Amino acid sequence: MWASPLPKPPESFWPYALDAYARPGVAEACLTAQDAHGADVPLLLWGAWAAARSHTLTEADLAAAATVATRWRAPVIAPLRQARRALKALAASAAENEALRQAVKATELEAERLYMAALEQVAGRWPAPAPSCPQALHDNLARLLPPEAALVTERLHKALS
Repeated sequence: MWASPLPKPPESFWPYALDAYARPGVAEACLTAQDAHGADVPLLLWGAWAAARSHTLTEADLAAAATVATRWRAPVIAPLRQARRALKALAASAAENEALRQAVKATELEAERLYMAALEQVAGRWPAPAPSCPQALHDNLARLLPPEAALVTERLHKALS
C-alpha cells in the first residue's frame, strides 16, 4: 500500500507525519539519522510532507524551518527526550518511575506536535499542493541530512516512497 504515492496531497502535516513514521523502515531510518547524524526527525518528516505536496524546499523554507527548530529543539524537546531516556533505567526499579516516564513521553510527543504545527505554518507561502513528487522527496531529504548520511538518506527515501 505504501509503495505508491498518495492519491491526493496531504493537507495537514501532523496526520501525514504519523502515517509516514508508521511505515516499515521509516522510524528506524529516522532514528538512525537522529542518533548517528544529529538529524531532526520532525524536519525530515516535514521535508517528506513537502515532497508529498510536490514542493522542493527552498533556502527560504530551510531558513524559516531553522528559526522554528531553534525555538523548539534545544530548549524544549531535547530536555524532554533526555529526561525520558534517563527515566527508562529508573522505570525498571519502580512502577511510579514508569508512570513518570510515560508522562514525560506524552509531554515530549505533544511538544513535537506543536513544533510540527509551527513547521506547517511555514508551508503557508507554498504553492497549492500538487501530487507527490519522488524527486522532491529525494532532494528535500538530501538538503536536510548531511552528505555523510547518504546511506540513511537513501534508506529513508526508499521507506517513504
